[in-house]
Amino acid sequence: MKNGRNGLDSLGFFSIIMAVVLFVLASVIDNRYYALIPIAAATAFLCYAVFRILSLNTARRRYEADRFSSLFKRDPYKRFKCPKCKTLCRVPRGKGKIKIHCPKCGEEFIKRS
Repeated sequence: MKNGRNGLDSLGFFSIIMAVVLFVLASVIDNRYYALIPIAAATAFLCYAVFRILSLNTARRRYEADRFSSLFKRDPYKRFKCPKCKTLCRVPRGKGKIKIHCPKCGEEFIKRS
């Protein structure tokens, strides 16, 4: 961060990559009227990236980047409903077949995590 500006982050980088992809797509389209659609979208992505890079509201830009990166994170837990009381039980992923103990009613059931 320089001079209180946000700088390039993951969401800004994604916007620039999307703009480049859309510009390449527009160059492949033969009809010049249909090519205006990806060009307009690419221009919007570039404007958004520049806006993010030059923004002084770093807290808001950081919040947006965190929301964007959370789209690609996998939840480390798997959730199952108890067959008896329908309570959601959370268990860690990747443990194989495990016996789950419901914290509410005490029912035990076996599921693959």
